[in-house]
Amino acid sequence: MTRKTLLLTMLALSVAIAGCGRSQQGAPRQEDMSGLCPAIQHTGLTKQCAVSGFDSAVHVMIANDDDEVARNVCAEVVNRIAQQAARLPAQWMLQVYSPYRSDKPLATCPLH
Repeated sequence: MTRKTLLLTMLALSVAIAGCGRSQQGAPRQEDMSGLCPAIQHTGLTKQCAVSGFDSAVHVMIANDDDEVARNVCAEVVNRIAQQAARLPAQWMLQVYSPYRSDKPLATCPLH
């Protein structure tokens, strides 16, 4: 299994089990989350997007493995979706991954 396939599987699994066995206090409403990935992907800065209620994060992928590029993408995405992200609880994070280095996020930033 390639790293890209593994990451895609992990992203799909995190979406599938979001909320299973764990109740989050202050969890966002479904309508707050439904447009989040389309808004993020509309920026053109990311390739894929998945919302994970399990770890209160939105996982995105970029076609780069440079940490500085990932930090810039993270900040720019949050800036562009600020109005929509304002409805999320403070603990929600945006995590930027690379298909070339998918074992951990290249960058993480708060979604608020």
